[in-house]
Amino acid sequence: MKPKTVVLSLPVADLERALRFYRDGLGLSAAAEDEGAVLFELPNLSLFLIEREEYATYTDRAGVATPDAAVAGACVISCAIGSRAEVDDILARATAAGGSVPKSAGTYDGSYMGYFTDPDGHLWELVSNPRTQSAAAPE
Repeated sequence: MKPKTVVLSLPVADLERALRFYRDGLGLSAAAEDEGAVLFELPNLSLFLIEREEYATYTDRAGVATPDAAVAGACVISCAIGSRAEVDDILARATAAGGSVPKSAGTYDGSYMGYFTDPDGHLWELVSNPRTQSAAAPE
Protein backbone atom coordinates (compact mmCIF):
# COMPACT_ATOMS: atom_id res chain seq x y z
CA MET A 1 0.00 0.00 0.00
CA LYS A 2 1.30 3.44 -0.94
CA PRO A 3 -1.24 6.06 0.12
CA LYS A 4 -0.80 9.56 -1.25
CA THR A 5 -2.48 11.09 1.80
CA VAL A 6 -4.25 9.90 4.94
CA VAL A 7 -7.90 10.76 5.46
CA LEU A 8 -9.44 10.59 8.92
CA SER A 9 -13.21 10.88 9.36
CA LEU A 10 -14.55 11.53 12.85
CA PRO A 11 -18.24 11.26 13.74
CA VAL A 12 -19.49 14.23 15.78
CA ALA A 13 -22.74 14.88 17.64
CA ASP A 14 -22.98 18.56 16.73
CA LEU A 15 -21.15 19.72 13.60
CA GLU A 16 -21.35 23.43 14.46
CA ARG A 17 -19.90 22.80 17.94
CA ALA A 18 -17.11 20.66 16.45
CA LEU A 19 -16.39 23.32 13.82
CA ARG A 20 -16.11 26.01 16.51
CA PHE A 21 -13.79 23.78 18.57
CA TYR A 22 -11.36 23.02 15.74
CA ARG A 23 -11.59 26.33 13.83
CA ASP A 24 -12.07 28.91 16.58
CA GLY A 25 -10.56 27.03 19.52
CA LEU A 26 -7.56 25.34 17.90
CA GLY A 27 -7.11 27.76 15.00
CA LEU A 28 -7.45 25.27 12.13
CA SER A 29 -8.73 26.55 8.78
CA ALA A 30 -11.68 24.72 7.24
CA ALA A 31 -10.87 23.87 3.62
CA ALA A 32 -14.45 22.95 2.78
CA GLU A 33 -17.85 22.88 4.44
CA ASP A 34 -20.68 20.81 3.09
CA GLU A 35 -24.02 19.77 4.48
CA GLY A 36 -23.17 17.35 7.26
CA ALA A 37 -19.35 17.55 6.95
CA VAL A 38 -16.36 19.86 7.37
CA LEU A 39 -12.87 19.27 5.94
CA PHE A 40 -9.59 20.47 7.45
CA GLU A 41 -6.43 19.97 5.38
CA LEU A 42 -3.45 19.38 7.68
CA PRO A 43 0.10 18.33 6.78
CA ASN A 44 -0.21 14.75 5.49
CA LEU A 45 -3.79 14.45 6.74
CA SER A 46 -7.29 15.33 5.56
CA LEU A 47 -9.53 15.55 8.63
CA PHE A 48 -13.27 15.23 8.05
CA LEU A 49 -15.76 15.98 10.81
CA ILE A 50 -19.05 14.31 9.92
CA GLU A 51 -22.38 14.47 11.74
CA ARG A 52 -23.10 11.09 13.36
CA GLU A 53 -26.19 10.39 11.27
CA GLU A 54 -24.31 11.22 8.07
CA TYR A 55 -21.35 9.12 9.23
CA ALA A 56 -23.63 6.14 9.89
CA THR A 57 -25.22 6.49 6.45
CA TYR A 58 -21.86 6.92 4.73
CA THR A 59 -20.19 3.95 6.42
CA ASP A 60 -23.30 1.78 6.88
CA ARG A 61 -22.08 1.26 10.47
CA ALA A 62 -24.51 2.98 12.79
CA GLY A 63 -23.07 1.38 15.94
CA VAL A 64 -19.65 2.94 15.34
CA ALA A 65 -21.03 6.47 15.48
CA THR A 66 -22.67 6.22 18.91
CA PRO A 67 -21.85 8.79 21.61
CA ASP A 68 -19.91 6.20 23.65
CA ALA A 69 -17.72 5.02 20.75
CA ALA A 70 -15.19 7.89 20.99
CA VAL A 71 -15.26 8.14 24.78
CA ALA A 72 -13.81 4.66 25.09
CA GLY A 73 -10.61 5.97 23.46
CA ALA A 74 -10.70 3.33 20.76
CA CYS A 75 -8.47 5.59 18.67
CA VAL A 76 -5.69 8.04 19.51
CA ILE A 77 -4.88 10.79 17.02
CA SER A 78 -1.21 11.58 17.57
CA CYS A 79 0.58 14.70 16.34
CA ALA A 80 4.26 15.64 16.36
CA ILE A 81 4.56 19.15 17.85
CA GLY A 82 7.56 21.46 17.59
CA SER A 83 8.03 22.47 21.23
CA ARG A 84 6.92 21.93 24.81
CA ALA A 85 5.48 25.45 24.85
CA GLU A 86 3.38 24.67 21.79
CA VAL A 87 2.05 21.48 23.42
CA ASP A 88 1.05 23.51 26.50
CA ASP A 89 -0.53 26.23 24.34
CA ILE A 90 -2.62 23.71 22.38
CA LEU A 91 -3.80 22.06 25.61
CA ALA A 92 -4.85 25.44 27.01
CA ARG A 93 -6.66 26.33 23.78
CA ALA A 94 -8.42 22.95 23.67
CA THR A 95 -9.64 23.39 27.24
CA ALA A 96 -10.80 26.95 26.64
CA ALA A 97 -12.71 25.78 23.53
CA GLY A 98 -14.68 23.12 25.41
CA GLY A 99 -12.36 20.12 25.28
CA SER A 100 -10.75 18.43 28.25
CA VAL A 101 -7.27 17.35 29.32
CA PRO A 102 -7.59 13.86 30.80
CA LYS A 103 -3.92 13.64 31.79
CA SER A 104 -1.45 16.38 32.64
CA ALA A 105 1.33 17.00 30.16
CA GLY A 106 4.67 15.57 31.15
CA THR A 107 7.86 13.90 30.04
CA TYR A 108 7.61 10.22 29.20
CA ASP A 109 10.52 8.25 27.68
CA GLY A 110 12.27 11.46 26.62
CA SER A 111 9.24 13.02 24.91
CA TYR A 112 7.05 15.79 26.25
CA MET A 113 3.47 14.63 25.78
CA GLY A 114 0.02 15.99 26.43
CA TYR A 115 -3.48 14.73 25.73
CA PHE A 116 -6.80 16.41 25.07
CA THR A 117 -10.25 15.33 23.99
CA ASP A 118 -12.55 17.27 21.73
CA PRO A 119 -16.20 17.82 22.77
CA ASP A 120 -17.10 14.43 21.24
CA GLY A 121 -14.45 12.56 23.24
CA HIS A 122 -11.95 11.97 20.41
CA LEU A 123 -8.53 11.64 22.06
CA TRP A 124 -5.58 13.62 20.68
CA GLU A 125 -1.96 13.05 21.74
CA LEU A 126 0.61 15.84 21.31
CA VAL A 127 4.26 14.77 21.28
CA SER A 128 7.34 16.97 21.33
CA ASN A 129 10.80 15.43 21.38
CA PRO A 130 14.25 16.34 19.99
CA ARG A 131 13.33 14.90 16.59
CA THR A 132 10.10 16.90 16.22
CA GLN A 133 11.74 20.02 17.66
CA SER A 134 14.55 19.92 15.09
CA ALA A 135 12.07 19.26 12.29
CA ALA A 136 10.18 22.41 13.32
CA ALA A 137 13.33 24.58 13.54
CA PRO A 138 13.86 27.07 10.69
CA GLU A 139 16.58 26.18 8.24
